[in-house]
Amino acid sequence: MLKPIAIRIERDIKASPATVWACLTRPDLIAQWFFAVDFQPRAGHRFCIRGDEALGWRGWTDVEVIEIQAPRRMVWSFDCTEQAPPGRVVFTLEERAGFVRFVLTHEGRVPMATRRLLDTGWADYAARLSRLAESNRLS
Repeated sequence: MLKPIAIRIERDIKASPATVWACLTRPDLIAQWFFAVDFQPRAGHRFCIRGDEALGWRGWTDVEVIEIQAPRRMVWSFDCTEQAPPGRVVFTLEERAGFVRFVLTHEGRVPMATRRLLDTGWADYAARLSRLAESNRLS
């Protein structure tokens, strides 16, 4: 039985939009907070996330960049299980006085075990992204 995903994570990151955007789009930095992937910041680019198989995850996720509006929005198609259609992951950045409001959403439907992995995984990845951006001063 598929369960809806309605993940929304908001973080205020004390870094410039350019720094946070670089952490989202540079493969060397993506590998530090997420997975080592062959990412390219352009619509239509496809890449695969690979890791150890776990309950609720087959060990890989097929991703396609659906939309990219540098440096404020990126949308992925996120196919992490054969039991459900791909979900949609959206990253948005909003510049504020002295920080960036980072919002990650993930919508779709997945098996319950996958849902639990996504809930904890995205929260962990967002925290790691925040720490990485705050420790790097990229322009």
